[in-house]
Amino acid sequence: MTQFPFLTGAVLAAALLPACTSVAPVQPAASRTLACDDGIKTSFKPDANTTVVSVRRVAKGEQIIAVDSTTPVTIARDMCLVKLLVGPGSTATERDRSARSYSEGIGMEVWLPERAGWNERIRNYGGGGWVGGGHRYADKIGSKLPALANANMGYASSTHDGGQPHYQDASFAFLSSGSINQDSFWDMNSRAIHEQAIKTRALVEAYYGRAPRFSYYDGHSQGGRQGLKAAQEWPEQYDGFLIGQPAVSVPKFSLSSLYPQVVMKMELGFTALDKPAATAFARKVAAVNARAVASCDREKLGFLLDPAACTYDPLREAEALCTSAVGEGVLGTNADAATCMSPKEALALNKIWHGPTSDGSYVPVSNQSYANRSGAVLGPKQLWWGFPRGSSLNGVITGASTDMLAIAMADVRYAGDANAGGGTPITNTSTPVRNRWQELTYASYADAFQRVSAQQMLRDYMTDKPELAQFRRLGRKMILWSGLAEDVIPPQGSVNYYERVKAAAGGDAETQKFLRMYNMPGMAHSSQGRASTVGGNNNIVPMPMLPGNANQNPTPEQDPLFSALVDWVERGVAPEQIVIRSRDNATAYPICVYPKKITWNGSGPAKEAGSYSCK
Repeated sequence: MTQFPFLTGAVLAAALLPACTSVAPVQPAASRTLACDDGIKTSFKPDANTTVVSVRRVAKGEQIIAVDSTTPVTIARDMCLVKLLVGPGSTATERDRSARSYSEGIGMEVWLPERAGWNERIRNYGGGGWVGGGHRYADKIGSKLPALANANMGYASSTHDGGQPHYQDASFAFLSSGSINQDSFWDMNSRAIHEQAIKTRALVEAYYGRAPRFSYYDGHSQGGRQGLKAAQEWPEQYDGFLIGQPAVSVPKFSLSSLYPQVVMKMELGFTALDKPAATAFARKVAAVNARAVASCDREKLGFLLDPAACTYDPLREAEALCTSAVGEGVLGTNADAATCMSPKEALALNKIWHGPTSDGSYVPVSNQSYANRSGAVLGPKQLWWGFPRGSSLNGVITGASTDMLAIAMADVRYAGDANAGGGTPITNTSTPVRNRWQELTYASYADAFQRVSAQQMLRDYMTDKPELAQFRRLGRKMILWSGLAEDVIPPQGSVNYYERVKAAAGGDAETQKFLRMYNMPGMAHSSQGRASTVGGNNNIVPMPMLPGNANQNPTPEQDPLFSALVDWVERGVAPEQIVIRSRDNATAYPICVYPKKITWNGSGPAKEAGSYSCK
């Protein structure tokens, strides 16, 4: 069980050094408690850099709008919301207060259930994307919706903004001079994660007058990366980690998301800036993706249980190619100009599915090993993986994700403007030039990709260290899960991380003593569960219930992944297969502990859990 002191002064300063791997010795929790009022502003002073911005009573039944949803959360119990600002931020390197790179520190929100309703546990929640939000402002809410659901269940729960106040905006990464903002990037990469654990623990002990019995981390996407960072660097901070669809190796997969634009430019002569051409190509890709699913979906579920096993190739299917187009051993027969592909378009799609390579080449899917397709290993010349067959590619075709390229090149001119469609455009006054990403060739793209590994800042941001010796020694536990219809983070990255941890730990048996991973068929990128089928009937995909809009105050049975983690941490019951159901209640099957896979028996009803096993 973790123990953290109420750190003050020099002790806390030492704890925040980047090289820190442990906290100070245990001290008794405070005997008195704090009232939920402005007295906390003067009584809670863990260090000179921390300011209590506001204290607010939140009554049971009150409706709160979270930053990631317009649907209100109904608060299930009386709570105290404490907002913190942890300096110093980037004020020493950015003097222009109007610049988006100016930050006075890390904003945090700590949700404290009423004392009688506190379950004596911390369940901190991670952020998403480039984080940001209203954490540091008294009149705003910065927390994502699952954090509020966690607090509804009785957990003390905190979130943070990653050290920058502007929601989902990478502008913080560049100083107004155009240089990289090292201070804020370090806050985003590492310090905010460490501070979240320390400050939440200190406030919980001060408010309740006693230490929590257990402490958990729960995060998705960027929040998953944050959890991996804590597990790799400071495993003593939490007893258990629930890591969802993590942004592991984020500089690499972020650059891989831009690769479709390079392929489109080099093979087809247009990019996302040509909206009509990109939209038309996306429509064809969607049609061929549907053909891929239909050809590989032997269970007839409408999505793929194992996308890595699908070797569909549009160059080898006559019905995918336009009439009389010459493919690989076939002649096209599709007369629908809106959905048929030319051989060049089919080749471009194959390259996009394969993922980036050092020279723009690709290995036909039929020649790839299953280990390569699944993520266990990279193929020849392959830099990273593309998205699996069955995943939507619309976003990476009609929009250019350029933030990481600009950061890797340390040049804001490579960022996309508003027309690029890759999210919030980077704001920076050092130059008006944008969209230099269009200049990329296969060779210059590969060079940019290699820059990721050459920069210490981005190597630290990778959060992909496979050696978890301290984590194991302390008896910590982690459940990691990914979706196999991902449309933001290729799931092969998580598989590859697990395989590297396994190699360091000495095999599956040793790894599964502290880390177990689940892959969810048909699931796209979402902290609350978002299914993806090519037909759009997403209620047919079994998914675990996750705290969120549809699950605002879940019981343990309605929070199965986290409940499995709690059983493992607190009762020593390691998680095995978990049966999940579709929203329409028509389909059920088990999700399996990797490397086992969901396997249909081939004869039983394909929508019944009894027809499946984990093999």
